[in-house]
Amino acid sequence: MQAKAQTTPRKRLGDTLVEAGLISADQLKEALQKQKALGLRLGKVLVQLSMATEESIAVTLARQMNIPFLDLNSLTIRPEVLTTIPEGIVRSHTLLPISLEGNRLQVSMSDPLDVFIIDEINYQTGYEIVVGISPESQLEAAIRHYYGTSETLQAAVDTLAAERREEVKRLDESFFTTFDIGQGDQAAAPIVNLVNTVIQQAIADRASDIHIEPDEEVIRVRYRLDGILNELMKAPKSIQNELISRLKLMAQMDISEKRLPQDGRIKVKVKDSSIDLRVSALPTVFGEKIVIRILDKSRMQLTLDQVGFDDELLEQFKAISLSPNGIFLMTGPTGSGKTSTLYAAINFIRNGQVNITTVEDPVEYLIPSINQVQVRPDIGLTFARTLRSILRQDPNVILIGEIRDFETAQIAIESALTGHLVFSTLHTNDAASAVTRLIEMGVEPYLVASAVIGVGAQRLVRRICPSCRVPYQPDAAAKALFAGSSVTPESLTRGTGCLTCRRTGYVGRTAIHEIMTLNDDIHALILNSSPARTIRKAAVASGMRTMREDGLRKVVRGITTVDEVMRLTRREEGEPPPVTGR
Repeated sequence: MQAKAQTTPRKRLGDTLVEAGLISADQLKEALQKQKALGLRLGKVLVQLSMATEESIAVTLARQMNIPFLDLNSLTIRPEVLTTIPEGIVRSHTLLPISLEGNRLQVSMSDPLDVFIIDEINYQTGYEIVVGISPESQLEAAIRHYYGTSETLQAAVDTLAAERREEVKRLDESFFTTFDIGQGDQAAAPIVNLVNTVIQQAIADRASDIHIEPDEEVIRVRYRLDGILNELMKAPKSIQNELISRLKLMAQMDISEKRLPQDGRIKVKVKDSSIDLRVSALPTVFGEKIVIRILDKSRMQLTLDQVGFDDELLEQFKAISLSPNGIFLMTGPTGSGKTSTLYAAINFIRNGQVNITTVEDPVEYLIPSINQVQVRPDIGLTFARTLRSILRQDPNVILIGEIRDFETAQIAIESALTGHLVFSTLHTNDAASAVTRLIEMGVEPYLVASAVIGVGAQRLVRRICPSCRVPYQPDAAAKALFAGSSVTPESLTRGTGCLTCRRTGYVGRTAIHEIMTLNDDIHALILNSSPARTIRKAAVASGMRTMREDGLRKVVRGITTVDEVMRLTRREEGEPPPVTGR
């Protein structure tokens, strides 16, 4: 495909994929509706809905358009080629110059149907453009690899350090709405470009959190990617006040208050996506530490099919979600995906015929056609007070963001016993501990036994990178971990590390679960206030699959690794000690 030949109107991606038979017309219609809600590119929506993979989309387009499919993991690009296209175009349109032969510049794109940008590159460079196609994730990884971010960050840091000011002036009111950080602004203050670059890089890498950590001599910036903290950069101590003040201004915090914790929110725009950031400031010995939680709705798994359940657990969870009344609790540590799973349950039962109300702190994602309430303890709008009001709103289903105290627990239990279906979360290590935690809060055992219809526990394990996955034969120590399991591996899978996964061998995460339903034996144990360990044994004896067992099944299926499952789950009695590197 050559730039000078582009004279016909742009053909739409969806129509091309339907013509090729990769997706159906009904699937395209569903994906377009989802795209309208999320504001994402159609290709990303198709991948998110599991209708296609990035590679299958790219291969299909390559075949339909008679252009080459380029596997960037197997290519090396010469430095002089990388300078042929302005870096701003490369980043904003997710494309990459591949090779230059004479006057012909080969460019790899994720959307080769975008004839306008092809014409723009032709105009900017003067070269004849020959288009190839690569999966978008490969392009993003290659752009990070070849262009990096350290130079951009360091340039911003150096400029800021050289032009350090006494204080950051307040910005005009327009900055308190949405911050467009998608493109650099040479006229902007250095601190603005630095903050924008840090946030943009974290979003591009699909990080869940950004940590701005003052130390004695430097400021350390780290982000959490697939559950693991990675260092992005270190900045001079001299820019600490400006960096923290800029973030607090964006989050509408009081920049003069440095002695007390504060919370705030920021909304940023990157390309076509609007992303919410939840900001927390905590005073430490060396200054205020800032943690930014990235709430990217495009990553939100709003269907039960995407949560990570296998067929058996999926049907069990769907049955619980369709119960007419009772309370279901999802447990796990912070960041384990509890809220995402409950949102998916709400989305599953949302049909226009039931009244669904949530009470959350904070409301992380907006779901159409349900009533979501943000608690405000500072003005007396607590979980308990909100729940009492909700019960006068004729609800069918209630989602409580978290049960934190006896009063909230008591009202939740009473709601479940008076004909309402209640979902909520608790911070416990496993499913069995949730019922004992309610009793420890002060709820009577007979109320717990009567109201609770099920408890789930989950963790998020990293997925093996699809671009560098290879099979291997497990050794005796690894096989021993499957002793007593219902699955026996012939071979296992792991990632070797590539551009796509930043040499980690993992891309993305999925959940492993255990779901405990209450039978007569467990009811009796609860009524006797038995310890969680005893209840857990009874649940396993009744057929409950533990999180470790669920994880090992995903290991055998090639979804994750033994190391991941061992890192995030507890040893059961009689299991061999953990091994590493398997």
